[in-house]
Amino acid sequence: MDSINKYDNKCAIHKGHDIKLICTKCKVVVCVECIVLDHNGHKLDRIDVENSKEIFEEFKNNHIQNLDKQIGINNELLNKSNNLFKSLEDKHTENVNTITEEFKELSKLLPIIEIDKIKQLVTLYDENKDINTNISTIVHDNLNTINLITNKYKNTINHINIDQIINNNKNNINNNNNYNNNNYQHIEILKHCHQSRLLIKDNQNENKINELMNQYKNVNIVNNSEQVKESIKEIFEISDFPSITNVKDPKRVTVVGIEYFIYKDDSIVPNGSGFVAIAPSVKTIKVGSIPKSVEYLLLLDGFNVELTEGMLPQSIKSLLVGAIKKPLLKGSIPNGVLNLFLLDGFNQEISELPQSVNSFYLLNTPFKNIPLSKYIYRSPKYKQQLSHSNVNNWDLSNWEIKIEL
Repeated sequence: MDSINKYDNKCAIHKGHDIKLICTKCKVVVCVECIVLDHNGHKLDRIDVENSKEIFEEFKNNHIQNLDKQIGINNELLNKSNNLFKSLEDKHTENVNTITEEFKELSKLLPIIEIDKIKQLVTLYDENKDINTNISTIVHDNLNTINLITNKYKNTINHINIDQIINNNKNNINNNNNYNNNNYQHIEILKHCHQSRLLIKDNQNENKINELMNQYKNVNIVNNSEQVKESIKEIFEISDFPSITNVKDPKRVTVVGIEYFIYKDDSIVPNGSGFVAIAPSVKTIKVGSIPKSVEYLLLLDGFNVELTEGMLPQSIKSLLVGAIKKPLLKGSIPNGVLNLFLLDGFNQEISELPQSVNSFYLLNTPFKNIPLSKYIYRSPKYKQQLSHSNVNNWDLSNWEIKIEL
């Protein structure tokens, strides 16, 4: 049994199935799955000497030599993948660090906000407490006065002869008895009359206390915590645009129905051209190679040239930028661009916008710091919260970029 099964007779594509026949059209061995899925309708034959010999001769004379080349090709692809993954890994680390640092700052901010809000509440509480203390003092003073007067006079008021008290006081004065205890009895009575009058006349006392009570502040808090929590969730918009590796140059590019001339290395842009798209294969852009007639310029996905000041003419009014591989450094955007469009997949840094930029269009490009411009237009699929003072919706009903490869 071991000698019978020591050779591999399983299908190279469908590894769980045995090889059964030969497809004479494709000159490959096939299993039942191959027949159903990939070779349906092809002429099939049993495995015999003739058809096996034909396949073997091609294997011996052609394939076996080319396999050595595949070693280099596969290693090159692996290195390319590893390098790309390394850049993605570095970006991942940067993204994680960015989120971590931002939330550290938020965690520092929360206690400060908490203390400030509690301080506001305490201040208002203290103001209410002072009002309550004032009212309590007034009421206690009033009650003491009322108790003093009522206790003093409730059983004697009808027996007091004010005329007699005053006359006795006069007699005492005349007799030089200035220190007699009754000298000021009538004054005290008159004082108590005055105090009573103040307490009851025209509700003055009650009005005064009501005025103080009207100064109480009914403190409430508007709890926006749920909205804030939702906003915090949207601080970072995580997007996963396709990685730009080998992007082919397109055969034809149209934007809102207008065809763009596709600029490649050593291209000569026709005189008078106003619409140009720069291909991803371009290695360099010579100053002057983009004529001053161009007003609309599109940097296609995969564009990998680091633009410097002067490469692009100042005649450009609208700059459309796709998923390019280099950041837009200071001076790279011509000082004349009025409209800057950032298309899907753009994730590079913009060092500075020229003052000429009036409108900034965002398809789905999250930004930590939005460059300053007068107007920002965002597409319906743009999710990031923007604090810019003049944010508008970008109507995409007539907006379309067609790229034919």
